[in-house]
Amino acid sequence: MVAPATAHSAELPAAYPTVAANLWARPGGPEEQGVWVDPTPTDPILRIPPTPPEPRSTAAAVLLNLTGVGAGYFYLRRRWRAWTATVLAVVLVVVAFATGAAANPWLWRVLAAVWLAVLVLDARRIAVKHPPVANRRPVVIGAIAVAAVVGAYVGYGVLGRSAYDDGLAAQGRGDCAAATDRFKAVTGPYELTLSSDIAAANRGLAECADFTRAADSEDEVTAVRRYGQFRVDHPDSPLRPFVRDELVETYTTWARGLRDEGRLADAIKVYRDLLSEDESFAPEVADAYLRLAKKLTSETPVSASEAATALEAIADEFGRTPSAKEVPAAYDALYAAATAPLAAGRPCEVVDVLAFFAGLTNDVAAKVTGEAKNQYPRAMLDCGLNELRDGQATRAVATLDRFVSTFPGHADLPQAQSAQIAAKVAIGTGARVQVPGPLGAGGPITVTFYNAVNSSITIKLAGSTAHEFTLPPCTTCPEFYPAGGGSAACDSPLGKPLFAVGLGEGTHHLLAEFDRGRDLVKQFDASPAAFDSYCLYSERES
Repeated sequence: MVAPATAHSAELPAAYPTVAANLWARPGGPEEQGVWVDPTPTDPILRIPPTPPEPRSTAAAVLLNLTGVGAGYFYLRRRWRAWTATVLAVVLVVVAFATGAAANPWLWRVLAAVWLAVLVLDARRIAVKHPPVANRRPVVIGAIAVAAVVGAYVGYGVLGRSAYDDGLAAQGRGDCAAATDRFKAVTGPYELTLSSDIAAANRGLAECADFTRAADSEDEVTAVRRYGQFRVDHPDSPLRPFVRDELVETYTTWARGLRDEGRLADAIKVYRDLLSEDESFAPEVADAYLRLAKKLTSETPVSASEAATALEAIADEFGRTPSAKEVPAAYDALYAAATAPLAAGRPCEVVDVLAFFAGLTNDVAAKVTGEAKNQYPRAMLDCGLNELRDGQATRAVATLDRFVSTFPGHADLPQAQSAQIAAKVAIGTGARVQVPGPLGAGGPITVTFYNAVNSSITIKLAGSTAHEFTLPPCTTCPEFYPAGGGSAACDSPLGKPLFAVGLGEGTHHLLAEFDRGRDLVKQFDASPAAFDSYCLYSERES
C-alpha cells in the first residue's frame, strides 16, 4: 500500500543564515549574502557592508545653511563644518564692524551673498548623498529659521532707521547732546544695516561736534570764526538756524560790552556784523554811531572827519531810527567844536576841517556845509599870511599856492598873490618880510629897474607892496662884465630894458634871478629922497 504524500519543512543549517531584505539594495538586483572568506587556513574574516547614511531633507539643509551660521551642517551631523561656519560668520561680522562696512556697502553685500551661496551649495552637495525623508518637519523648521533671520535683520534695520530719525529730530531742535547719542548708535550697533543713514549719521556727528566746539569757544573772536567756518563746512546742516541764533547772541554780547567800555569804534565794527545777521538791531547800531560822534566832538583835538562820518552813516543807513532825529543838532555841535580855533585866531588849525565840511554833500549837513564854504577861503588865506608873519615862509608858500589853485576867482586873490611873492622873496633872501598890500597896489615912490646884461632877469620885490616881473635881455650889452667894471654899464638906462614900479616908504627886499649868473639879494629903503633907478648887471669873477 502506498502511503499518502505529505508536505515537509526543514530549517537550513546554521552555515546558511537567512538575510533580511536591505532597504538600500541596488534596484533590480538581489541582495548579496554575507560569505566567509578564508584567506588563510587558520584566520577566517567576515566582510560586513557599510552602514547606510541616515535619511535627510536636502531642502531643510539648504534652508538652515541659508541662515548664514552653518545650522544646516548641524542638521547633517557635520559638526566640524558647522562650528567652522559659525566661527567664520562671527569673524565676518567682527571684521565688518571693525572696518566700517557701511562705508563700502556693496562690497559687504557681495561678500555676504558669496558666503551664503557657498553655504547653500555645500549643504546641498552633502544632503543629496542622504536618502530623502518623507517628514516635512525639517523643511518647516528651516523655513522658520530663515524667516526669523530675515525678520531679525529687517527689525535691526528698522531700529537703526528709528535711531537715525531720533538723532535728526534732536538735531533739528538744536539738542546736540541727544543727537550725538542717537547718531553714535547708528554708526555703532547699527553699522551692519549698511544703510545710507550711517554716512548721514557721521555727518550729523561732525556737525554737532563743530557746533558744540564753536559754542564752547573761549572768546567771541574764536566763536565767530568757528561759526563762520561751520557755515562753510556744513552749508545744508539742520543746525544753521541755531548757528545764526548763536552768532546773534555772540555779536550782541560782544558789541554791548565794547560799547559799555567806551570802545565805540570797535563796538560799531561788531554791530555791523550783527546787522548782517539781524536787521532788527538797527536802532541800537545807530545809537552807537551817535555816541561815537558825540565822544569825538567832546575830545581835543576834535576828530571832525570821523565824527561826521558817523553822523552821515546814521543819516544814510538809519534814517528811521530815533538817533537820526539828533543828527542835525550833532552836526552843529561838531562844527562849532571843530572850528573853535578860528575864533581864537588860529586859522591854520581849521583849514583842513573847513575843507572837509565844505565838501559834505549830505542834505542833513547842508547848514554846516554852507558855513564852511563861506569861512574856508578866508581861513586859508589868513593861515598863509600868519605863516608869513611868523617867518614860516616855506609853509606860507604852500598854503598860498593852495589858495590860488583852489580859489582862482576869489576876491582876495590879489592879496594872496602878493603874499605869495613876499614868501618866495623871504625864502630867497633869508629875510623876515612883512605882509605886503594886495598885488597891483602901487605906491607914491617910483623906482625904475633896468637890465645891463645880455640875459633875462626875473625880479621879485617885497615890502609895502609886492611886485614880480621879468626884464628881457639887453641885446647891446655883454653877458658879464669884468670884475669891478660893471658899474660903467649903469651910466645911462637908455637903450636898456627897464620896468618902473610904485613903492611905498619903508624897507624893501629884492630877489633878482639871473638866467646866467648867481641870484642877487638886496635890501633897500624906499623914500622920496632916495634913488629912483636901479641898475642890474653881472660881473665875471677872475
